[in-house]
Order: sequence, then C-alpha cells, then structure tokens
Amino acid sequence: MPKKNTRRMLYVILIIYLFSTILVSAKPSAFIVTNEIVCGEETLHEYKHVSSGLSVVWIENKDPNKSFTLGVKTPTTDNTGVNHIIEHTIFTGSKKYPSSTLFFDASSKYPNLFMNAMTSSDMTVFPFATSHNACFDTLMSIYLDSILNPNMTLDASSFYEESFHYNPTTKQYGGVVYNEMKGANNDKNRQVFRAIRGGLYEGTHYANDSGGDPSFIPDLSYEQFIETYKGFYYPSNMMIVLYGDLPINHVLELIDEAFKDIPLSDKQIDVNVKPILEQQEKTLYFNQNGGGSYLIKSFVIEKDLTSDEMLDMDLWVSAYLVDENSYFMKELKRQGIPHVQVIKDSYVKYPSYSIVVGEIEKSKIESTKAILECVLKELESQTIDIETERNIIAKNQLVACSEELSSTRGIEIAQSYLDAWAHDKSGDYYFTDKAHINRINQVPESCREILLNSPSMTIKLLPKKADVIQQDQGRLEGEWSERLEKMAVWQKETKHLPLPDINFKDLMVHKTVPYQIKEKDGIKYVMTKNDGPLKCTSFYIPTGHIKQEDLPNLFLYGQFLKKVSAEKTPFETIMNAEIVASGNEGIEPYLKITILSNKNFDPLVTYEEARQKLLSKDNEWFDEQLQNFMGQFKDNFTQDMLGTLKWLNASGQKGYKRYLFEQHYPLYTYARKIRTSKDITYIDKIKQLNLPLSEGMLIGIQGDQAFQKATLAHVQEYFKEHKIARPEQVTYDFTQYASINVYYKDTPVDYVVFSYDKEEDLIEGSDYVMASYMTNQYLRPVLRAEHGAYGSSMFAKYPSSLIVYTYRDPNFLESIKGIQSAPGILRENLNKEALEVAKLDALAEYQRQMNLVGNAFEKGSFIESCILRGIKPESLLKIQREILDTSQKDLDEKLSLLPYLLGNGQLGICTGNKQIQAQKQMNIYREK
Repeated sequence: MPKKNTRRMLYVILIIYLFSTILVSAKPSAFIVTNEIVCGEETLHEYKHVSSGLSVVWIENKDPNKSFTLGVKTPTTDNTGVNHIIEHTIFTGSKKYPSSTLFFDASSKYPNLFMNAMTSSDMTVFPFATSHNACFDTLMSIYLDSILNPNMTLDASSFYEESFHYNPTTKQYGGVVYNEMKGANNDKNRQVFRAIRGGLYEGTHYANDSGGDPSFIPDLSYEQFIETYKGFYYPSNMMIVLYGDLPINHVLELIDEAFKDIPLSDKQIDVNVKPILEQQEKTLYFNQNGGGSYLIKSFVIEKDLTSDEMLDMDLWVSAYLVDENSYFMKELKRQGIPHVQVIKDSYVKYPSYSIVVGEIEKSKIESTKAILECVLKELESQTIDIETERNIIAKNQLVACSEELSSTRGIEIAQSYLDAWAHDKSGDYYFTDKAHINRINQVPESCREILLNSPSMTIKLLPKKADVIQQDQGRLEGEWSERLEKMAVWQKETKHLPLPDINFKDLMVHKTVPYQIKEKDGIKYVMTKNDGPLKCTSFYIPTGHIKQEDLPNLFLYGQFLKKVSAEKTPFETIMNAEIVASGNEGIEPYLKITILSNKNFDPLVTYEEARQKLLSKDNEWFDEQLQNFMGQFKDNFTQDMLGTLKWLNASGQKGYKRYLFEQHYPLYTYARKIRTSKDITYIDKIKQLNLPLSEGMLIGIQGDQAFQKATLAHVQEYFKEHKIARPEQVTYDFTQYASINVYYKDTPVDYVVFSYDKEEDLIEGSDYVMASYMTNQYLRPVLRAEHGAYGSSMFAKYPSSLIVYTYRDPNFLESIKGIQSAPGILRENLNKEALEVAKLDALAEYQRQMNLVGNAFEKGSFIESCILRGIKPESLLKIQREILDTSQKDLDEKLSLLPYLLGNGQLGICTGNKQIQAQKQMNIYREK
C-alpha cells in the first residue's frame, strides 16, 4: 500500500477510535457523573439523575452475567412487617404490567440467574441477574414500573392477599407474609439474631421485626400501608446498581424515562442510630416450647474503622474466637461449653460481634457467664498465633477467588454498595477488601485491644412457651366476607395477563464447556479448561465393594475426612467429601473427593496427607466429631423442613436414591446408638476401610493447561507404580419403607412434599414443561395466593425425579386435595399462551439445573457427572429442543398421568397437627 494511502487509513482509524471513545464515555444529559473509580480491570461509575435525585452506579466490566439492583432505605417503624408486605405486594401488578401474578409471570417468561426482593431492618432491595441480553431491558422495565407505579395503591385486594386475611367460611387465617413469618419465627437462629438486635438497639427501628410478627401483622391497615410506601419510595431515597457488559447509554435512557416526571424531594432519611448500651446486661425471652437457654456476649465497634481495618477485625475474630484450634474455643470446650458460635452483624453503621453460647440449662447460665468472662480476660494476654493467622488469611484469599466466579457476583457487589450508601461507608469496599486480603500476611495486634475494649452487653435469652396467636373472630367475620369476594374477583380477572414476548432462539445453549476425556489403565480423566485463578481436582473413588453393614462407617469416613483436611496447616486447599451414586438395578456408588485451591498443588499428596492425618486421630477426637455430626444433623433435620421431607421420601424409593438415604436418618440413628452405648469399635472400622485409588475411578481436572498437564502427569505416574484392580462389587438389599412419612413438629405452619421416581424412565423435556405449567397455572395462583401458603412449586429433576411441594402452608390437608385435583382442573382448559410461558420457564430451569449457565466450575462438574453416568454431555442439550417442541397434546398427556404418579410416589408431611389418622403404611418421626 502506498505511504499516502497508509497515512490516510491511519487517520480514518484514529477518527473512528476517537468517535467511538466519545460515544462510550458519553451519557444522557439527564445524568451527571459524580465519581469514577478504577478497580483493576473494572470501573465504577457513579451518576446522579438531575431532576429526581436518584443515585445510579454502574460496575463496568466484560461479565456477560448482567445484574440490576434497586435499594430503598426503609427503616422498620413497628412490628407489622409493613416494609416486607410492600416488598411482596409491589409485584402484584403495575401500570404497564397489571398482572396480579406479575413476579412469577416475569420469573417464568424471562430466564434469569436470580430474581427476588428482600427486606432488612433498614432497607428493601430488588435485584435480578440474567445472562440474556433479550431479558435485561424487559425485566428492568417490570421492576421499575412495579416499584414506581404499583397497582396496590389503587386496589386493596393485593394488600389483603399478601399480608393477612381471614375466611369466615373455613375459619382459616391466610396471607402470604403472615404464613411466611409464622414459620420464620419458629427458627432458633432467627430468634437469636432478633434478640441481639432487640438488646443492642432497644427503642430504635433496629429492635423492630422487619419481617413482621404474626401477632401484629393483622393490625396493619391498608391506609398505613399506603402511607408507608409513599413515605419511603421516592427517587432521592433510592439507589440503582448496574453490573456487567451493558450498553450503558441505552440503559440510562430507560431509567431516565421511568424517573423523569418524578419531582426532586428534599426529604432525607437517615437509618443510622447508635446502639443503646446503658444496660450492660439484659434478660430476654424467645418462643420455644422446651429447649435450652442462650448466653450472648455482644461487642459493638463504635470506633470509625476503615474498610481495611474492618477486614482485619474479621480476620482476628476468625483466628482467635471462631477457629476450633484457638485458645478461646479449646478452653471453653475444656470447661464443658461445646456449643459456641460468633455472629457478626455487619449491615449497620456500628458493626457488632456476638459470642453465642447455646443449649444451656437455665440453672447454669451464671456459671457459664463466669467461665466466658474469665476466658475472654485470659485472651488479653495470650501470645500471637502467627500460624493460625496465616491459615485464616489463606482461607479468605481462596474464598475471595471463589466469589469472583459467582454468576450473581453483580448482586453481591450491589449489596456492598447499598450497605455503604446507607451506612456511610466507602462504596468500593468490596474491591478494596479483595486487594487488602491478597497483600497482608499477618493480622494487626491492635484488633484484639479494639474488640475487647469495645462497649459490650450480655444478653440472657430464655425460652418461653410459644405465643398463641388469637384474633377476634366476631370482628373478623364482619369485616372479611366482602373483602374476600373482591379479592377473589381481582385474582381471577388479573392473573397471568400478557407480558412482552421473547424469541426462544435467543435463549438456547448450543454447546457445553470444552472438555477432553483420556483413559489409561482403567482410569478416566475428564479435563475442562479454566484460565481463572482457581484449580480443582475431583476423585470419584468406587465404593461398591463396601458391604451394606459397613456403609455407616463409610459415610462417617467421608464426614471425618472433610473435617480433618480443614485442620491441615499451612492452609493450601479446601477438600470436600461426599457420596454420589447412579443406577437403579445395579447401584454404582462413589466417594467424591473434591480439592480446590488458588495455588498449584498435587491432589494425590493432599488426599494422602488427609488420610494419614485421619488414621492418627485418637478416640477423643472421633467422639467429638461424632457428637458434632449429630448436632449438625439435628439442626438441619429440624430447620430445613423441605430438605428433610425429600430425604425421608427417598426411604420409599429404589436404586441409588434408596442407597443415598442410608447416609441420612439411618446414619443418625447409627451414630446415636454407638454414642449411647459408648461403642468405640466403629473407629477401627473407619480406619480399616479399604478405599484404594483403583481402576474404575474417574478423575476430573479443572484449571489452566499447565495445571491440567502437571496433574495428569502426577496421577498417571502414581498409577504406574500403584496399579490396583477395582474391588469386586457387592449387592445391596435395602428395606423399602412405607410411602407416607409424617414428621410431627412443634410448628404453626405445615409442609408437604410429593416425590416420584421415574427410575429407568428418564425425565423428558415435556416433564419440565408440565412442572412449570402446573406451578404457574395452579400452585402459585391457587395454593400460594388464594390458599395462603408462602411457597408452592413443582419441578422435574434429571435424571428421574418429579417433586411437588408446599412451604409454610396454613393447612396441609387442603393443599393435598388441591394438588391431587389440579391436573384435572388444568386439563379442562389448556391455555396456549400459558404453555409458551411454561416452555420458557422450563428451559431456564433446565439450563440452571444442568449447569449449562453459571460459572466454569459448575459447568465442569456437570461434564464430570455426565461422564460418570455414561452419558455424553452434548446429548443432554437436545432436551432443550424437547422443551420447546412440547405441544398441547404432549402437555395434556403428561397431566393425565400425573394423578397416577402422585398416588404411586412418596408423600412427606411436616405438621404440628396431631390429629392425622395413623395408617399401617406410614413412617412416623417426632421432634426430639
């Protein structure tokens, strides 16, 4: 090319570059730039909407997982849960989108990574995240119109649906939030946190229950509800945080369109108050029929610390108060205080750290208090533990790397920005914390003095008999007949109104993450490339040779191996151990060992070191871990009701699901038996377990090319010297339990789980569509909105599960009847438009479930699980097409079979109702 033409071309390129730079950095005139911060490869842009006073932040980067988060300062003025009820009711229809089922319609139609709303003591947050450009604008429009122009200000029906209502005919109390909080207020951890807030902030808005106390929710009037909404929901009391690879000018123009006609308000809301620490000791009570008391020692950080100093404080607390090997924890256990946790309350102006001692007999509170005070005093003179500090720092460095991979990272950053906005902190502390944790190697000694010399309060939290919620039924019957009639008409006329369409083709995932399979000496290697800072190796060790009577010891081996690996110093890796299985006729179980690190490591050395460390442990250590396992199991069993019922239902299933049930309730009963009888022979049995790295293994390697190459070389060299044939498989013959499981628990709300296992008849695309259709057209609008359950859904789960549940339900019997009748009701009037929405919902659910969207490690795990089952990962992409090709005829056929599936599967019920008629084929569990 001649020089003259070359110069001309360079000039044209320069002009194009300058012009594009101007376009990128330009902004709509409705906004001014108030700040700009460069954080590595990301830039934080802060804007102010001139006419309304709205604050907007954009975290600019190349992440395709975009997010939107709007926060509103909403201090909790009383215990009626008004801000929580506003959060719910906002999404029951707006000016542009009048559907009363708007939130669920939008969630179903527009595939998302996260979509929700949350209320805390001083803020309400409305976030969503999606990887689909086609969905972002529409979801943002729905959120903004719902928040700024909700139909709840025009019609009280949505308020009564979501808050509280009474049916004079059935004598039943309802309301989505009412039933949600009846269940939530039974949670011990929540009650402990509420006690901390109530003790430290007595008389301020932080002492009130932001979720709502069921005793006070019915006191909230519609007029108070609207007045509260208008008092908080205006632009200068809001902040929007945008995240990801966005066309920012276009997005800002859409925001301007929503806010431009709202005038600027000079009203300022300051949520920050100081803790009230005039009393050094308080006695409070929590609803609990039986159970132990709690002793709480809270330290409030009133000193104005930088974000770096606050992170240092967190590290010090982790090293010297939380770590099991710290002097503090060891000394408390030595003196007979084993149940201790530390709770940080961080989303406030003045953070607090609370040491919580649980399950204490009332008569021992004073002696426990004396021991705690003495150990804290001794802590003042303890020497610095450099090794523990460095381990804690290394763990936090690894956690920081892991957080960078989150598909909802934008929402997590938005939460920190909103916290800073409300509580006068530095807005970029998410990023400065990451930088700080990666450059320090020791915790400043000043942290000890700051914490232990901070103002403190001791709270004695004592159990009392649970409050019985009573209402004046005579008054209620007179008020509610007309309201319910209007609410029913409103629900019928406004549910599932149309939303803007979206192109199916834009949502398909057409390929899996790239992977390689190598096979040598009977070992399969599955390698997925990941150029990020984290590396991961997974060993799938065959355990089908372990005899049935030895399975409890195998399961405990996995639990204890995970525990002993966490004690390793210096800290380098996180090791997890879990039992996975596949197959129905011939069960193929594995012990999956996953090792994660932000450093290069030899997984064989890491695994072998953990094994040898476990073999060296004494009987006292094993007994302590057994006790910890039992405590954790009991907590999960009594708190995670849906999870518990799903596990119990597996007892009546076959194949690998029945095998996996053995590590749930049967393992707990085994642990309780050997501990009660003081039988220690299980320890030798665990140590003698034969779990060789053998033929038949699958090894997953995720990381950059250099790590993959090095790990492959290490492992293949090992097997060259230690080739072991796969042990011979044994046959399992488990007792199949009855199909009905009833868990009697002291709970004011009920839970129901129907489970059906299709066994060898694998889940199809039309099963996912049926589950979405059933959820959107019946379970949510009828059981949730009309019946009052906090949640109700159906989902299909590959390879063979169908599950229907209700959550925090006012009456399980009514819900069971409704679920059983739903297929027939839906078949009478199949709706073509509703079917199209169900397809979109099913497609998004399938993609999330199979890790087709998400971070690189989740996608790699999906590849490994497919190969383990003998499935080609690419073959599962076709189920997306099956979903989109589902016809009304296909849906009708699936719904026609559903009553049979429900009747021949398993049913789990958790209730406080003791009047269930016992059947011969029924498993009964009770809270103990």
